Amino acid sequence: MRAIEQWLAGLGPRGVSALLLAVSLLMFLPGFTSLPVLDRDEARFAQASRQMLASGDFIDIRFQDEPRYKKPVGIYWLQSAAVALTGAEAAPIWKYRLPSLLAAVASVLLTARITMGFGTARAGLIAGLMMAGVFSLGMEARLAKTDAVLLLGILASQAVLAQLWQVARAQNFARPTLPLAAVLLFWAAISAGLLVKGPVGPMVSGLTVVALALIARRLGWLMALRPGLGLALTAVLVLPWYIAISVQSQGAFWAASLGHDMIGKMAGAQESHGAPPGTYLVLLWLTFFPASVGLALALRPLWLWRHSRSTALLFVLAWVVPGWAVFELTPTKLTHYVLPFYPALSVAVALVWEDLIAAPRKRWHWLVLGALALLAAGVLGAIGAYAARLAPDFTAPVGALLLALSVLAAGVALAARAMARHLPLLAATGLAVMGLGFSTGAVLAVSRVPAIWPAPRIVAAAVDATCPAPTIYAQGYFEPSLVFLSPGPVRPTTPEEAAAHLAEPCARVLLPATDRTLAPIGTQIARIEGLNLGTGKPVDLRLWQAR
Repeated sequence: MRAIEQWLAGLGPRGVSALLLAVSLLMFLPGFTSLPVLDRDEARFAQASRQMLASGDFIDIRFQDEPRYKKPVGIYWLQSAAVALTGAEAAPIWKYRLPSLLAAVASVLLTARITMGFGTARAGLIAGLMMAGVFSLGMEARLAKTDAVLLLGILASQAVLAQLWQVARAQNFARPTLPLAAVLLFWAAISAGLLVKGPVGPMVSGLTVVALALIARRLGWLMALRPGLGLALTAVLVLPWYIAISVQSQGAFWAASLGHDMIGKMAGAQESHGAPPGTYLVLLWLTFFPASVGLALALRPLWLWRHSRSTALLFVLAWVVPGWAVFELTPTKLTHYVLPFYPALSVAVALVWEDLIAAPRKRWHWLVLGALALLAAGVLGAIGAYAARLAPDFTAPVGALLLALSVLAAGVALAARAMARHLPLLAATGLAVMGLGFSTGAVLAVSRVPAIWPAPRIVAAAVDATCPAPTIYAQGYFEPSLVFLSPGPVRPTTPEEAAAHLAEPCARVLLPATDRTLAPIGTQIARIEGLNLGTGKPVDLRLWQAR
């Protein structure tokens, strides 16, 4: 073990980046192509991107015939480009996930780079390993949504701020300068954030800037960011689309994105996602797992570190505290909202990790490792038990669960042994292995349960050789995943309209099983029972075609 530790310790910045690239792909690729399209956000994003690519209209955003204005256009451009570059014909969902995968991998590398700016290549490797294993990032890497891409934009701007903060403190804030490339990167990242998720990305960086200015008690050093040039660049990159969508939607974009989506979430809980302040702090130990093990162990040294007024610690506090407080106070809560602060926590833990592991082990260290590992194992067990109950062949999810628990146990054993022998890099590697078992196990267990995924079964039953692209009229199950997967159009219907629709050429009608309206005139071709992930409720449906 010590020989491996020494080899890892000898890696320079390039070696660290190459190793983290391989580790990240190992973490994020299992289940990447096999996980079915997820309701509801992923399917909506992917379908809107598909329609954008098919129509050639890269200004407007639509899901079927309805406008989709909750988020700006950036993610749709990226997903459309990914599909166009890899082949757009009947593109499977994993092609729409490629921007998220690449952004998640790049986020791990940037986390390491930021850490190396404050410490050593060894510390950068530790931070990268911890971030690569984080459960929340692993899930976002596998979903065609905005959050992994947003994280990358935030990390790019934070990396520049970290560089400026170090230079400014070293020069006692006496007119520091930044290379033009760093300035352009900062404002390009701000622009990307505005195009991907509106003001959320700039808010995180903006709050960091405000906090750093309060810590420094001066503002002049921020002129190194060249705000005049930066705002002009941002206007050039961002305003054309915002102006175009404002004209094309006649202001409807702003009403939906700012009025309903952003302000609505800040004013009250939306879509049953309300929770009290402090929820993110409680969930952190699971969503940040297994890096939460490192964070729990590092709490005391981090608390003692506060007296040093370290450049790194002050930057981490400015990054995490104000933004986290905003999200805790916002009534609508989803676990991925605080993902932009997990790299900062990884940086903080990595900078004290070597000293922490070198210190004599105390009994409570093993209690922390064991308790959080048992928490993860318990969650995996609950997922596996629920999946096995829904699966016709329980061996598939249970097999995935047992494999995941084995990997998790191997990671615990490696981390514990490395800690006992004072090997910090192998201890961090053990945490990453724990993360591999946890996130991969959850993904593989649920992806092997057909009952959780009604849409693929509906489409498989509806399509045949005589009707390769049927029109599906649906009532009781009209989820975005069905729209995305169906080769033909999907339209809503009612029991009163069902008979007329059934008479149309190449039509299929999907109704609740209790509705026997079509029994006298139609043929039942499938009965689909399962769980609607969009609502969390069970479904029992019959698919009909004309006799």
